[in-house]
Amino acid sequence: MMAGGLYASSVHKTSHAPAAVVKELSTKEGRLPPEIAAQASALTQSQQRIALALVEKGEVVFKYRTDTVSDTTLIPSFSMAKSLTSIMVGYALCDGKIKNLNDKVAQYVPELSETAYGKASIKNILHMASGANATAAHGEPQAGFSAQLRDQKISQLEGLLKYKDPQTRFFKKVEPGEVFEYKNLDTATLSLVIEKATGQAFHQWYEATLLNNAGLQHPTGWFLDKDQRAIAHAYFFATQDDWIRLAIHSLDLLKGKAGGCMQAYMTQATNDRIRVLNNSQFQEYGYQFWADIPGMRKDVFWKAGFGGQFIGIDPSTERIVVVSSTDWNTQVFSLLQNWAHQKP
Repeated sequence: MMAGGLYASSVHKTSHAPAAVVKELSTKEGRLPPEIAAQASALTQSQQRIALALVEKGEVVFKYRTDTVSDTTLIPSFSMAKSLTSIMVGYALCDGKIKNLNDKVAQYVPELSETAYGKASIKNILHMASGANATAAHGEPQAGFSAQLRDQKISQLEGLLKYKDPQTRFFKKVEPGEVFEYKNLDTATLSLVIEKATGQAFHQWYEATLLNNAGLQHPTGWFLDKDQRAIAHAYFFATQDDWIRLAIHSLDLLKGKAGGCMQAYMTQATNDRIRVLNNSQFQEYGYQFWADIPGMRKDVFWKAGFGGQFIGIDPSTERIVVVSSTDWNTQVFSLLQNWAHQKP
């Protein structure tokens, strides 16, 4: 996968300039407890680990990257992009563009009025509970669907209209909000809600809100589908330092540093959860955030992407783990868990 190569190889993409005001990163390495530093260092020994950073109270206390990653290498999000999409829903809500998370999707995207997605509420979609029959391995409606989007052979809207029917279980239709079912098309639905509500393309809304509010230092980008819409569920790219900035920004929002409305949204997004029954690590899901790993504090939440991309945030200790990888390694979870039990 090498990070920069995947982005550079595509011609169907956006490119966004750095923020008008860049957030400076403070680095204070060398203050980790020895056992946590040793555990973090052990994780870096794997050839699959591309980059790893630990952040405490807004300061970078550990940072590693392979020789193949530079200051400007763009690292893919894969499904961590879902959590970024959720934050952009929050911005649209707090700006008054979205009136209420209980609004039906069809109120904003009439093209979906006769689909399971359109009949679901925005909150149902945030919970991955549209009730649509559109999930298989890795949230795909069919094998290779994301690659088809990336290669502009299909659009997200076409996918939503194709896989529009409700799911059935035990000969009964699944209602919106009834069960969690991980679906990339649910996140695609959110991106269309943002577009219709704000009157801006999804990637333009990203630039107007998240990019500048997080103070990103380097160019970032999204892959585009056939309709020139950003592929919201997976294909966002940023440098290691900007992934750190996005992680810090998520915690800052939750702590109220960007105002009460976004604080309220992030509190809901990370605490209003639906039960997950089919995942080996996480037992609950918020608004496009994973949560509730057994043995870990309940308020810890995660952004997670295919192949081992993780941002884990412990609000109580203000400790964050940011990982870019090519394998799903559960030692990342125990690293944050063990660190959270250490006194500041």
